[in-house]
Amino acid sequence: MNNPIVKLSTLLMLSALLAACGDDGDTGPAGPQGEAGTDGQDGEDGLDGVNGNSAVYTVQITNLTYSQPFAPAAVILHETGYNAFSEGAPASMGIEIMAEGGDPSMVITEAMESTDFLDAQNSGGILAPRSMGSEQTLVVPELDADNLRLTVTTMLVNTNDAFTGLNAADVSNMAVGDSKSFMSVTWDAGTEANTETAATMPGPAAGAAGGGGEAAGYDVVRDDLADAVRLHQGVVTSANADDPSREGLTTSVLTEAHRFDFPTSRVVITRTR
Repeated sequence: MNNPIVKLSTLLMLSALLAACGDDGDTGPAGPQGEAGTDGQDGEDGLDGVNGNSAVYTVQITNLTYSQPFAPAAVILHETGYNAFSEGAPASMGIEIMAEGGDPSMVITEAMESTDFLDAQNSGGILAPRSMGSEQTLVVPELDADNLRLTVTTMLVNTNDAFTGLNAADVSNMAVGDSKSFMSVTWDAGTEANTETAATMPGPAAGAAGGGGEAAGYDVVRDDLADAVRLHQGVVTSANADDPSREGLTTSVLTEAHRFDFPTSRVVITRTR
């Protein structure tokens, strides 16, 4: 009768004997090399350093006017405490240059000097009337998403110093996928008299009348007696200029087509990450 316990003990003794009789401890031949492991999956944003711990937003502007192109826009994300302009107060130099000549660069520079600044974009192109602009992408630290403000400024180029946009609009606590839409009015920078002449406006209406261009943009002299930002009263135009009972500027190169209503623009912000 076979005894499995005896067989097992015998095998153990043989193994120990063979190990004792081995040659000088040389190891046996190496086994075949194992296959290389596969690469791990790439980490998602926030784990691999790309926009890690940041919130990402897109901002898009729509020009609602019939015949007023918008100059390049300053698009700024910031915290409370910063305002690009204040109604009833003199405009900063950045607002003056933007509203008279269409260049938003100094508005962004002034914002960057504030401790409340987070991120900004210069849209960099003319936005035609009745059209939607390209999306501008801005990135801010996640921890600042609960106290976030949006400022947008852009000139109506067939004017002396009119601009539209937002002034520290509240866009706090937006979840990923959320959007907010704002309808904005037009402001008068209060830095240039609204003469509507070809020599004082940089837009295509002045150009068609033999003026316009860069030379008709920013003027260091402030000749608007108000010298304060205020809601714009609208362009006067040359319509009815010969009728003393009605408004009209004989010097104006603007027509009825260049009038604008409120709202002048729509601004949509979307949180994408």
